[in-house]
Amino acid sequence: MHKFYSSFIIIFFLSNLLFAKTTTLSTKNLELIHIIGQQRMLSQQITKAYLYAGHQVSVDKANRQLRVALNSFYKSYSTINTSTKSTKIKNVMSFIKKSSDKFKSLSKKPMNRNNTKLILELSEEVLAKSKNVASLLKNSLHKEAYDSVTHATQQQMLAEKIAKYYIANQSKIKDSTIEKHMRESINLFSKTHKALMKNKKNTTVIKKRLKKVDEIWKIINRLYKNDKLSSIVFSLTDDINKEMGEVTKLYMVAFR
Repeated sequence: MHKFYSSFIIIFFLSNLLFAKTTTLSTKNLELIHIIGQQRMLSQQITKAYLYAGHQVSVDKANRQLRVALNSFYKSYSTINTSTKSTKIKNVMSFIKKSSDKFKSLSKKPMNRNNTKLILELSEEVLAKSKNVASLLKNSLHKEAYDSVTHATQQQMLAEKIAKYYIANQSKIKDSTIEKHMRESINLFSKTHKALMKNKKNTTVIKKRLKKVDEIWKIINRLYKNDKLSSIVFSLTDDINKEMGEVTKLYMVAFR
């Protein structure tokens, strides 16, 4: 009988230890998903701020945002790179490090047709690569947690991406894909917003934040076809980014 109880205690202890390790790993990976989401948003914000400053729209705000975003983008790379042992993720982070250097280099150059095309292409390449990193962590998390955090950070990214293509559409580049990308981003934002509004993990505070985003989004949806409202689009998409940033943090707490 004594041996039975001793064995039971050992099994119980090991089970709890395994559960604690699994929970710690899930929490760590959820935080990485959050940082990757922020990194994706920053790639769009850097590009948007560069183009706004180049077009002489909201110049002070754009230049200030550009400086902060460049620093934050590099810090996100450093955090992810030191937080994982995955060779696949580290390989992508090597590309992100080079992208950070390219962003810094391009941001110091005057905006012209060539540099506009280069920074737009770079911002899309970063999106594609960082999405691959997020997918590598997907299986280590509950689907509900992964979807909630990735969708919330995606909304932050899309807000910046819409503003990026809004201002890029006013450049001298005659590229039909710019308007196409903007429409696709708008449609994806609307679709994801509807899904988030129905999320079962939404608390009263989250619902309140999402309702505010909904109100701002309705305004942007009416304005984006007017190319004379650049400064307003800049401010409103920033507002959505901030609100969704808070929603992301609330989801992080809910799934810990």
